[in-house]
Amino acid sequence: MSIAFFILAAIAILGAVMAISLRNVIHAVFSVLMFFSALAGLFLLLLAEFIAAVQVLVYIGSVGILMLFAIMLTTKVMGDSTRTVLSRGSVWGGLAVGALLIGVLLPFLSKPQVAPDSLLADYNPSVQELGLVLMDPYFASVAVIALLLTAGLIGAVVAASSASETNEP
Repeated sequence: MSIAFFILAAIAILGAVMAISLRNVIHAVFSVLMFFSALAGLFLLLLAEFIAAVQVLVYIGSVGILMLFAIMLTTKVMGDSTRTVLSRGSVWGGLAVGALLIGVLLPFLSKPQVAPDSLLADYNPSVQELGLVLMDPYFASVAVIALLLTAGLIGAVVAASSASETNEP
């Protein structure tokens, strides 16, 4: 299991780094999808099958396809090729993020470890309980947001198709 964790973690880090460094937007989206799928694999290693399934359905399925549709509706897919990865102080930014990460993680790593059995001895969650906690008070707002996102996507398709029809001779 330890080897699988390191392989999936390396794939996730590689996907995230490729997503921010690639100039082609379509390749960057596929790198984000690679990151999301490695993250779903890490959830499976943690025995969180429901969260892994949600990761696959929501992020890889919905968000990834939505990003690809948004890219298909744009005209410029390639980024500025004159800039390099190390332009505009990305080294300093990387060092600042690394220092911030160490500063945030250091207090947690220096604490003594607590036995996990004492914390979760009588807790037995279920998928139904998780669904009720997450969706019961927010069902109406989630449904309205889903309808608004669908209407926005339909509006973008209509706007893009009417703009392409007016530009053609």
